[in-house]
This record gives sequence, C-alpha cells and structure tokens, in this order.
Amino acid sequence: MKSNASSMFVPLPFMTRTPPRTAGSVPARFVRGRRAGARAGSCSRRTPVHIVAGGDATTSRPPRPPCRRRETRWPLARADAQEFVRVTVTQAAAQWLFTYVATTRNEKGQRLARTRLERYLLLELGDLPLHELTGDHVRQYRLMLESLHTLRPHTVTHVLSDLRCLLRWAEGQGLIERSPFPPRVMPRLQESPPRRLADLEVAVLESLGGRIGFVLRFLLGTGLRWAEACRARREHVQGAMLQVSQTKSGRMRRVPLSPALLAELGPQEGRLVPYAESSPGSFSRTVRRLTGIEDFHAHRCRHTFACRWLEAGGNLAVLQRILGHRDLSTTMRYAQVTDELIEREAARVMGRERG
Repeated sequence: MKSNASSMFVPLPFMTRTPPRTAGSVPARFVRGRRAGARAGSCSRRTPVHIVAGGDATTSRPPRPPCRRRETRWPLARADAQEFVRVTVTQAAAQWLFTYVATTRNEKGQRLARTRLERYLLLELGDLPLHELTGDHVRQYRLMLESLHTLRPHTVTHVLSDLRCLLRWAEGQGLIERSPFPPRVMPRLQESPPRRLADLEVAVLESLGGRIGFVLRFLLGTGLRWAEACRARREHVQGAMLQVSQTKSGRMRRVPLSPALLAELGPQEGRLVPYAESSPGSFSRTVRRLTGIEDFHAHRCRHTFACRWLEAGGNLAVLQRILGHRDLSTTMRYAQVTDELIEREAARVMGRERG
C-alpha cells in the first residue's frame, strides 16, 4: 500500500501518516539527473564555470532557484501498514462523505449518498475491514439489495455506484492497494419508454384554472424540471425566451416560450411558479385529486413536452439544448416511436394514397 504525502486527505484519529521527507533524506536513485558534486535542488546537471583571478572557479550566472520536482510516493513502513487494518468500511465511508462528497455533489446528492450509506452499506458491510473487502463481498451485497431489501434495479444501480465511487476514492487516498469493485456486477436495466401523458390527459390538465392550471401549462410548455420551474422569475423572460441559469448540469440554457404562454404571463412579476422546490410530491397529489389521473407526477410533464416536440417534427439536437441534457443519448430516449404516432402516420399515409 502507498501513501501520497502531497494529498489533502484529512486523517481520522485511527489513522497515522509518515513524517514528510526532507530533500536531504531522498535517496539518490530517486532523483533524476543528480550527479556527484552537484548542488542539492539544482535543476541543471552541470553548472558552467569560468576561471577568475586567484584560481577560484565561480558560476557564470546567479544560481537558479530549486525546481519543483514531482514528489515521490513513498512506501509505507510496516508499522503504518498495521494501522490501516483498523480502517473499517464505516470509517472510510465517513471520511468519504466528509471530504469527497461534500465538495463534489450538491445538497441533494450529499443527502442521497448519506441515506444510501446508512440504510444499506453500513448495515451490511460496515464492520468489515476495508482492506479485506473483495469482489465477492460486492456481489453478495448486490444480491442482498435485490432480495432482502427488495430494491428496484435503478435503485440498486445508484447504491452500487456510490460504493464504486467510495472504493476508487479509497484507492486514490492509499487506504487500499486496488479497488475490489468487480466488473459486470451492475444490474442490467431494461430500456423502457418515457412515461409521458396521453393527449386526453394533457387536455384535462391544461383546462384547469387558477394557479395550479398555470403551473401545469408552464411545465407542459417548457419541459423544465420542477426545481428549475420554481426558480424561474419574470425578469428571466427575454423576448420569447426564458433564461434558465441554475440548472442540474450547471449550464445556462434558453427555453422558448409559446405565444399563448407569453400572453398568460402578462404583467406578472416575481416568481412564475409559487411553490417550494421541495414540494413536487404535494403538488402532484393535489393534481391527482383534482383530475383523477392516478399516476400523475410533475416530472411527467417534462417527458410529455419532449415527446410532443419530436412528434411534431422538432430537431433532436435542439431538444437536447432545451432540456439541458449533457449527453445526446439521454435525449434519444424520447425518439422512440409510439403507438399513437404509428396510428397517426398510418392514417396520414393511407389518406394520401386514397386521395
């Protein structure tokens, strides 16, 4: 096992670190270009000299500052290797949450990672020493997630992805020699079409009045995520475009607004969707109670917008920019041909042949 002396890893009380080595203690075989008689820390292999009066040899130019050499990864001492035996999965996961997750994920991602660890990983593998974790432990962990906890394949994928990230982080920090996460352990996800709303359901939703009706028409007409819609303000509307800055991917994008939606906005000021970002569930329950659509959820409005865009002949690359997808393959999910589209195309083609 190796330890990187230049890492910013904050050690826990159960871990020790080797003292940093000074330039004088570095073995000569690890220093590139060092020759006998050369000044320690000098960047050049041979210093040019000239002879002056009195026979003293001096340098022809001021000495160069020491160059910054790549720091050597020193092997741990045997006593330090014994200390890492005490590092359990629980202790490594706590440090992973404290350093890596807190600096790379948003608030929601941090909360989800902590919940997955507490509910599943620490319960099943928390007492196991980290260096004893093997690929078979990971495979058994997946089986327990599917059988004992009865999780869906998508949820199992998220839980295993957190474990894989944790092990890669531990490898980079020198806690383990190599990540034991095995290949082909992720569940195979069955591709399914996006859960869009039927045209009749869309008509029912758009016919609602009041504040709820406007929010539904706004979601169906823009394809925004619920949190993005809750952060949208009237001053973000520039002409016929809505500027969306605080997004999931961190990229600003512009979303077109239909003339009907612009007319409905009118002189409205401030927030366009007067709901909290954390309330899509309560909003969806209210809509289900008012419309009778039992499986309605606010995010289905986004799926419906994307499907209707492509069904109307919209460009796939433009849809990717509107939805804010980083990868085009994510947008390709909406390019699947539906039964309704087949029926409409068949009626159009057959009507043209008859005419």
